[in-house]
Amino acid sequence: MRSFILLVSLLFCAVFSKAQSQENIYNHSTNSNKQETVSDSLKAPEPRLEEMQVTSKKAKSYSPKFKEESEKTDKDSNSSIQQLKSAKYQFESNYSNSKHQLTRRSASPEEIMNMKQGAQIYANMLPGSFEKHFYTYLLSKYDPKKFPELREAAKLEPDKTEVQQELAVFGVAVNDQELADSVARQMIAQNKISTGLLTYATDMVNSVPANGTLLLHGYTELIPVNFEKNVQGRADLQLVSVDLLQSPAYQASLAEQGFIMPNSTFVDTAFVQSFCALNTSKNLYLSMSFPKEYFEGITSSLNTVGLTFAYDQSTSLDYNAWNISLVETKWKKYELGIVKDQQSDALSANYLPALLSVSRLYEEYNKTEDVKEINHIIQGVATRARKTAQLSKIKR
Repeated sequence: MRSFILLVSLLFCAVFSKAQSQENIYNHSTNSNKQETVSDSLKAPEPRLEEMQVTSKKAKSYSPKFKEESEKTDKDSNSSIQQLKSAKYQFESNYSNSKHQLTRRSASPEEIMNMKQGAQIYANMLPGSFEKHFYTYLLSKYDPKKFPELREAAKLEPDKTEVQQELAVFGVAVNDQELADSVARQMIAQNKISTGLLTYATDMVNSVPANGTLLLHGYTELIPVNFEKNVQGRADLQLVSVDLLQSPAYQASLAEQGFIMPNSTFVDTAFVQSFCALNTSKNLYLSMSFPKEYFEGITSSLNTVGLTFAYDQSTSLDYNAWNISLVETKWKKYELGIVKDQQSDALSANYLPALLSVSRLYEEYNKTEDVKEINHIIQGVATRARKTAQLSKIKR
């Protein structure tokens, strides 16, 4: 039964790509074998050129010299605009590509080089612009020394979703929970974090037993899960973000708490697997929203626990009893199959492994009515998550 549930879990892990596609800045369709194209919905407006001194075309001088100078100014201005557009595309397409990989979170050396070049153009031409500040911060994310750059970007674009995300996650990185929670509340008020996503975050927090460590992959979960952890007063629950592990300061902070760090600065599947192997004493639980590539080769060390995988633990916890308790007392099981919003609907497939596990246990215990009820819920969740085809294959 355990191998069956793990197979089911990995099958449904494909939900990550849909849910995570909404979380990172400059989000657009990516493919490692295709050229990046910036999403129409997130294309920035024309670069701000307030700092450039462009001679007005309405000047009342018609001398040949003025005409020549005016044409040269217009030409220089157009050239500058094109240069800034190119720099914007260079930075944002490489940043987005680095965040939409299924096997790594760190940017490649080539991506970093291209981002630095794009950021430098803004630093030279528009040193007071939003792009200059935000790009500079993103090149050294989570570094307290670069936080002033993020703060300046936030002054210029306070309601920009990507800026809010970075502010909240920086708060998590440096354990400034007041900052993280205040930004999360702002995003909730603006419906950038939906009610459905908050419910999912609550169910994930409840999935992890006392004194557990929860590993999270991206911002979509990290911000609301951190918020709900604080709301519930789960001081015993340690959150570890794979995104944040790119930061030397964050790694140093974890090391001070007794975590053992892999001998690498490049965060990818190998890094995460090594981190898990080195820290089995920390009661690790991995979010099911990790791409399935992160689980390849370690499935024998995983157990389905709510919305997570427990990693290679010698704990005496009865996982079967825990999953039944979650379904019957912690989760609002009759609401799991109700369509809510795009974010939480995509993530709802992650309920299926635990629900299927509980269904099989009910069958073993000959709880006929409970089996019917749970199977009805499973069908509703599969419909909500658009996973009915996969569910049909499993039931054959």
